[in-house]
Amino acid sequence: MNVLLYGSEPFLINKSLQELLKNRVGEVSQMNTIYYDFTSPSFSMTSFLEEADTMSFFSEHKVMILQNCVFLTRAYKDKEKEKNKERNDSDIQKLLNYLTKPHDQTTLIMMYEDDNIDTIKLSFKKIKETCDVIHINKLNPDQFRLFLQELIKERQLRVTSEAFNELIKRLDDNMSVAIHECDKLQLFGQNITYDDVVALVSRPLDSEAFHLVNAILDKRLAEALNIWNDMIILNMDALAFIGLIASQLRILYQVSSLNDAGKHREEIINELSVGSTQMNVYRVSRLLNLARMTTSKRLLKVLNALAEYDQKSKTGLVDKRFGFELFLIEATR
Repeated sequence: MNVLLYGSEPFLINKSLQELLKNRVGEVSQMNTIYYDFTSPSFSMTSFLEEADTMSFFSEHKVMILQNCVFLTRAYKDKEKEKNKERNDSDIQKLLNYLTKPHDQTTLIMMYEDDNIDTIKLSFKKIKETCDVIHINKLNPDQFRLFLQELIKERQLRVTSEAFNELIKRLDDNMSVAIHECDKLQLFGQNITYDDVVALVSRPLDSEAFHLVNAILDKRLAEALNIWNDMIILNMDALAFIGLIASQLRILYQVSSLNDAGKHREEIINELSVGSTQMNVYRVSRLLNLARMTTSKRLLKVLNALAEYDQKSKTGLVDKRFGFELFLIEATR
């Protein structure tokens, strides 16, 4: 049976893909496994489906992997339909038609590395009727903690509790990053301290911006200042960092407003996944938790204070670093 494989954890998606390939073709080779990218300018749905409907001369079974299936998101517009509105069969319709009568020696695996699939879209419903749908969920914090402990154990690392807690903060619950950073720590040595983690493992800026917003909304001034001081040590420009903070606050305000309007999580994901902005279950869940800590009115107040600081710093009315600290004091009141 053909497969739709999607989710926001690349490590688990790839692991699931390898298991599917092993079950379908055994040992993977260029003769039995072909990769395509739906977003590539050279991609042709007609050629893709012709290949799918052609018997393989080099193996009993072949697998065709269609990556980046953005046509399943709400933001996607069928380019073929836009170019030729008189055309009855769009690329996506051709694919859906094929899936109702697939070639028995070919397996299609459609992939999308995010959670923001529009599950109420007709194309998704049709695919669900004709394919196995595998949704890979991102690990929750407790599961990720256990995963990291197992990684450390496999690499025979001795990590202090302080170092372990700091490592978790810097990995942002990302399994692929966790594996890479643990490999790096293993090369450094077996005994890992807090200072080793600080020196060797970089902090994700988006995550730092999220934690700073969290501290602001929870009125934890000391924590907010500590995060900002860490950014100064990393030579982070104040104006660049407030861009990240403003982005987090704007999206949070939208999530809060939609939540106040009675929208559920899936509706919020579909509503906000427009153009280059892509939302997923994990991100929206975190934002919803933040939104419940405050009100839309307070979010607007913080955004206005941030905009005022931004204007003053750009016109030289206030020192960038000192002005940002004043903003944090005002925002955490």
